[in-house]
Amino acid sequence: MSVDRSEGDACEVLVVGAGPTGLMAASLLKRRGIDVRIVDSRAEPSRESRAFALSARSLELFASLELAEKLFDEGVINSSVELFISGKRVGGLDFDRTHAEDTPFSFILMIPQARTEAVLIEALGEAGLEVERGLEVTGFEQDADMVRVHAKGSGGEAKTLRAAFVIGADGAHSIVRHTLGLSFEGAKYPQSFLLGDVEVDWALDHDRFRVFMHGERIGLFFPLKGSRLSRVMTTDLSAPPASDDPAVASALDLGELAASFAQATSLQVRLKNAAWLTRFRTHHRGVDRYREGRVFVAGDAGHIHSPAGGQGMNTGLQDAANLAWKLAAMIRDGAEDALLDTYGSERLPVAKEVLRFTDELFTTVAGQSGWRARLRDLLAPAILGPATSLDFIQGKAFRKFAQIDIAYPAGRFVGQGEADGQTTGPGPGKRAPNAQLSRHQDVFDLLAGYSFHVLALSRKRLDEAEASAIKRGMTALGAAGVETHVVARLASGRCEGIHVPERADVFERYGLETEEAQAVLLIRPDGYVAWRGEGLDLESCRAFLGRFRVAAMIGAE
Repeated sequence: MSVDRSEGDACEVLVVGAGPTGLMAASLLKRRGIDVRIVDSRAEPSRESRAFALSARSLELFASLELAEKLFDEGVINSSVELFISGKRVGGLDFDRTHAEDTPFSFILMIPQARTEAVLIEALGEAGLEVERGLEVTGFEQDADMVRVHAKGSGGEAKTLRAAFVIGADGAHSIVRHTLGLSFEGAKYPQSFLLGDVEVDWALDHDRFRVFMHGERIGLFFPLKGSRLSRVMTTDLSAPPASDDPAVASALDLGELAASFAQATSLQVRLKNAAWLTRFRTHHRGVDRYREGRVFVAGDAGHIHSPAGGQGMNTGLQDAANLAWKLAAMIRDGAEDALLDTYGSERLPVAKEVLRFTDELFTTVAGQSGWRARLRDLLAPAILGPATSLDFIQGKAFRKFAQIDIAYPAGRFVGQGEADGQTTGPGPGKRAPNAQLSRHQDVFDLLAGYSFHVLALSRKRLDEAEASAIKRGMTALGAAGVETHVVARLASGRCEGIHVPERADVFERYGLETEEAQAVLLIRPDGYVAWRGEGLDLESCRAFLGRFRVAAMIGAE
């Protein structure tokens, strides 16, 4: 599908908003060969941001794009969360105890949102795409063929942009959402907060994330640059700010933040050298649908929630990863329009669960007042200490925050799992896990890049004829435009084009429990299993792939 460029500015996909979600969407679309534009009303990239944490699932995405190392250069690897009541440590999370061997990233990367955006902007530039700044979208209309988008430049001049599809990643005050008339049900939280990026002088170290509770006050400490810069946040018990927009929020004095944070921590604390100070309130809201015709919403345009758990930016990044390949499959590969509907059916339940989870977490920790806050402080030490001493609890908490156990429902574009004969291991709709193959390679090395992958696994030892046959079949699948990988034990030696694992991790993690077990998995660009078949049934894999790529079925003729 293409757009006639004879009438004004045109592209295949227009992304509105250059925050993390929009930048990721544009980057992924560009990687899939889509003619994409990204516009933002701001004259320059953001320098301040509330989002601060990247979860394991997001880091897996960045790693597949070869961008993770750039984030690590500027971020802080945080593997623990300490919980304090009235200045005394009462428990916490230690991600070193999670035994999450299916991800390379059993930690939270603490990095300001502005730096995450900078990495994505640089990657876009290297791909030949720049953010068009100072261009404010004011509305649009769509028909069966295109979307006509109205905008104005920094000087007030009117512009018309045309696109086959539009992604609204323009934040909580989204003009795209407003123009579509989507509901945005929810409410403001009654509490407001003080936030600052500052230098913290105290008796504790600057290495880990800490949560402080003391009556109606809550305090949060996030490590950013060792003792040089940290983020602190605390409850604001004064009048709420006049605006929810941090760009126009009422001024905050460093002394007020220091006094409030000291009360929340019950510690001697000195704050200095502030890089950013603000007051803010937060909401919990979500749309009822993610798509209207040719227009989609993603990230904060579709869901906003409390900062509890650091879920917001990560959820938006995964929205982008889910949507971009589907648009590319329709535009470039002739996939059915119904594939685009699965963006909403897959991601809307995730957003609702994030809203529920963050609201519950926020209410428990920061939403108490009066006798309820005092009761929480009284009971929490007896509950949190014993609970967080259990490795099971540590693992469950990490996987929830990391978003690595999210699964999508079966349907036309996600296989049926057990109906295909699968009993254990990752089935259709689940994330493809990592596993070690050798001293120098793991599964995620094979699945790098934002592409379809076919992964054939054989715990059964293949003789020369069997190895040659599976290689021929995979070569044919590769001709249909997918990446193919064979991981198998061999009867003797090694064979070019086949990865021979040095350990059994990959078979055990993918549910090949017997010495004769074999399986083929079709893995989507966003890292989720679309189809799985037991045995080495490549023709059934090709048939399912044809639901996404017409070329796959043409190659079979």
